[in-house]
Amino acid sequence: MLDVIPVMRSMSKRIILGTVLLVPVALAALWSFWPSDEDRICARFEELSTLVSKTEDASPLSDALVMNEFPELFCEEVVLGTGSAKRLSGKYTGQELARRYGRIRILAKRLELSFEDLEFLSVDNDEARVKAKVIVSGTDKKGNTRGESFLADVLLRKLQGEWRFGRFTYLAPPA
Repeated sequence: MLDVIPVMRSMSKRIILGTVLLVPVALAALWSFWPSDEDRICARFEELSTLVSKTEDASPLSDALVMNEFPELFCEEVVLGTGSAKRLSGKYTGQELARRYGRIRILAKRLELSFEDLEFLSVDNDEARVKAKVIVSGTDKKGNTRGESFLADVLLRKLQGEWRFGRFTYLAPPA
């Protein structure tokens, strides 16, 4: 019985030492795999691209699902500064943007939106500015195709832990 006590003390010291060494290593590993704000913002741009883009075989059900998810990507108030398309410039709620987009989606056979060359101008705790090349194209029900690309300054705000789009400002056509 007396021989067991020194062995138990030695084991408990090893367990405590192992735990003390293992916890920082585990936290460091977790920290390195946790997505940064920049990663989460890039994912938000990708989510918007995927949600807005429409294939020719999209069903009315997929249209309804998109319209349900669309406002969640935006702040309560979204400002569009659209350059030459003055009729789209202004302040909108996420729901108003969803309704406008819904009308476009109904009239389109195909839509595509992508963001390229993301350049992070600033990332703070609750606000980020990103310069992006925006590429938009679409085909209407009659088969007419339109498209354009331009540079935009995009403001995102972190609300309740989620990055949401707050402002899109047209800068210029890409160089």
